[in-house]
This record gives sequence, structure tokens and C-alpha cells, in this order.
Amino acid sequence: MPEIIFPISTAPGERPGEGAGRLINVYADKLQDGARSMFARRRVPGLRAMAVSAHVGMRGMHFFNNVLYIAQAERLSKVEVVLGAFVITDIGALPGTGRVTFARNNKAPVPDILCVTENDVYVITPGSPPASLGDGDLPQPLTVCFLAGYFIFAIRDGRVFFSGLNDVTISALDFGKAESKPGGILGAYPYGEMLLLCGPSFIEVWQNAGNATGSPFSRAAVIPRGIASTFAIAGFEDGFSSIVFVGDDNGVYMLSGGYSPTKISTPDLDRLIESVVDKTTIDVTVSVTSGHNWVSVTGPTFSWVFEVATGLWHERKSYEETNWRGLCSAMAFGGWVVGDRYTGQVWMLDAKVQREGTEPLVQTWISQPASGFPNRVAIPRADFDFIVGQGLVAGEEPIETDPVVLISWSDDGGASFKVPVKRNLGPLANRKTRVTVNRAGTAGPYGRVWKLEVSDPVYASLLTGNMDADPRSR
Repeated sequence: MPEIIFPISTAPGERPGEGAGRLINVYADKLQDGARSMFARRRVPGLRAMAVSAHVGMRGMHFFNNVLYIAQAERLSKVEVVLGAFVITDIGALPGTGRVTFARNNKAPVPDILCVTENDVYVITPGSPPASLGDGDLPQPLTVCFLAGYFIFAIRDGRVFFSGLNDVTISALDFGKAESKPGGILGAYPYGEMLLLCGPSFIEVWQNAGNATGSPFSRAAVIPRGIASTFAIAGFEDGFSSIVFVGDDNGVYMLSGGYSPTKISTPDLDRLIESVVDKTTIDVTVSVTSGHNWVSVTGPTFSWVFEVATGLWHERKSYEETNWRGLCSAMAFGGWVVGDRYTGQVWMLDAKVQREGTEPLVQTWISQPASGFPNRVAIPRADFDFIVGQGLVAGEEPIETDPVVLISWSDDGGASFKVPVKRNLGPLANRKTRVTVNRAGTAGPYGRVWKLEVSDPVYASLLTGNMDADPRSR
């Protein structure tokens, strides 16, 4: 029986018939030597409801001293644990609707927290509405970060201003400027002990040189690659170790331990990014679950997720959307908190959760084409090696107690699929369940592409598949 090959990294191709299979809401996890398959293809981490705000329009978040600050359209809220439950409280107005950046210094006994919006710089405290910093020596910045004792503000014209040491005061003379190439900068971001000044066609790497006047940092290196937009970069968040950004050439790059960015995107993703006219609508979000370091690259019609350790990609889609609802993230409350692109919901990313809140998280496996080109191939039987018997004893019937998989196939390279057939995945501990399709027709010269879908909220893992194949003459 020929193997039905399912991918370990999504590869839809530019046109039907060119792809090498897809993983949607499914990632490939390497198994130990001796397992039945080299990879298990499992459901991505779900979203566990943590708190819900009356406001929408996620803009950014910051966690400190067991308080999670949430910036949404025109408002700032905080999430705290009260008597064992998450409670969200409105703090006050935070004018604007665009993305924001937060930073915190090491001031004792109480650090300063600043937030840069598209219109102003605000001082953040847990018990009072945001207050304008009101420093006339500071032009309107794009971003703020903290490094080596300084708040660092990126100005679009290429300047970068530095605060006093563990203070919020700014001198009009305490700045440097990125001048290796014209075009200004789109943001400044910490990278270990270094500072990245990211422009549209370059990245300058600065280090703390202890300069007595002007900027305490000086340029150490120049990377000949720019970023696509201010928020098309992430990985500098606490709890993450690699910088990932969308480059000026529509590729995705990773910086990890050096000054040479490594391209990690595939031609399929490059084409999707290239098709986005307004690059400010692209964002990068990072998170960690169960030892997996995830990087989500999202545009208006797509979300692709990269797993740092394996170097593999999968696609992610929220129910009835074309991309993932997750936007902005922070390591908080013992996990990773994620905002919502469409609602006021605040989520905890959770590998044990099989839904996104109350909505299904539909797993989709699409195989590589099995072709006997130029001959036709009759397929009397196909078998799929799932981890079966994962239904729950007590749960929502039948989707949790007796889960199913929908199986369909395409003979035109994936352009269209037949009406799916339903097969059981088995109630709890029923490990004799077989997932089989008989009399599956005849594939043409394009070959046979299989599509499997599981929406039921139980553990579902696909190892591999096999099919009988009977070649026919042309």
C-alpha cells in the first residue's frame, strides 16, 4: 500500500496542483525514535478565556507585579487575580486606536512604566488614569523600550532619545541618530545587551559605550536588511529568546545570537506578504507553550506560525475567519496571554484546550498529491493512522464523547474536494477503531489529494496514511 504523505510544514503552492500539502491549525511534533511515525500532527494550542473587556481594538499589553495592563481602542484596563479569579478593571482613557509599546525601568522602590501611543507618551500607574509625560524636549516617538537603565525612544526621522538613568526625564541633547542609510527608522528594540534601530532598508546594532554626552550608545554594526513596518517584529518580549521580523524584501527573518539574519520563510509565505499593499497591517506575535516557541506572522488574509526549534511552519485560522484572532502577547500569570483581534476577550494560550473559547478550532490536514502520472489510479481503500479512542467519558455529546473526522479527496490538485465522508475516531479507550475509506474512486493525472478535518474538541493526532492503488491505462 503506497503511503499517503502528509506534510510536516505547510506548503500550499502558488496554484492548485503545485502544493506539497497543508497543515491548518495543526503542527508537526517530532516523536522519539521507535515510534510508529517520525512525526505526530497535532492540534495547535487553544485559547482559554481569561477575562473580557467592554472595549475592543487590541493595541498592546504589559505585565508587572501581578498586574497585566491592556491597551485597547481609547482605553487602558488592568487584569488582576482577585480571590483566585481573573478580574479586569477599566483604568481610564488612553487616546488613540493604533498599536502601542510599553516599557518599564528599574527605579526603586517603584519602577516607572511608560506607554507610547501614536499621539503622546503616557505614564502608567495601576490606580490612576494614564497621564501625559508632557516633556517638551521629546518629539513624538514611534516606540519606547528599556535597556541598560534607559528608556529609549525611536523617532521617525532616525533619531533615538535616551532618558535619564532609571528616570523619565529627557534632555533635548541626549540623542543619537541612525545614519548608515537614509530613510529614518521605524522602531527601536532591545536585543540582549544590544539595541536594534530598525529602518525600512537597514538595521543598526548599537551597544552601550558609556558616552558622557549625547547618546550613551554607539553604533557597532549595520545589517543590510530593513523591516516592513513598526510592528512586523517581535521576540524581544520577556520569556522569548529570538528576534523575528518581516523584512523589506517580503521575507521573514530570525536573529538569534548574531548579527546575520537567517531567512526562515518559504516562497509561499513570501508571496502572501508581497500581496499585502499596506505593510502596517502585518503583525508578528510570539508565545510559548509546552516548550514550543511560536512566532505568528499575520496579514489581513493569513496567519502562518513558525516553531523555532523545528523550523517548521503551519497555518492558523480562527473559526469563520481567514487569519488568527490572536494579537499582542505577554508572559503573565504563569503562561502566555494573548489579546483578541476582533473582540474584547483576553486569552491564555493553552496546549490542553481544544477550542478558542466556545468556538471550534478546526484541524485540517491536506496531503501531498499521490500521483501515477500520466496514468489514472483506482483507489479501492485508504487507511489513516490516528491516535484513536480519545473521546471523553463525560462531556458534550457527541462532539466530546464520540468524536469524528471528515474525510474528502480531490483529483484536481486540491482545487475542489468531494463531499466528505464521516468516520469515528472512537470513544474513550476504544483503540480498535479503524479510520478507513473504501471505494474511493479513480484519481486522474493530477493525482489524489486527501483532506481530513476534525472540529470536535478532543485530542486528535494524525501519524500517517496508506492507500491501495491500482494503476489503470490512460
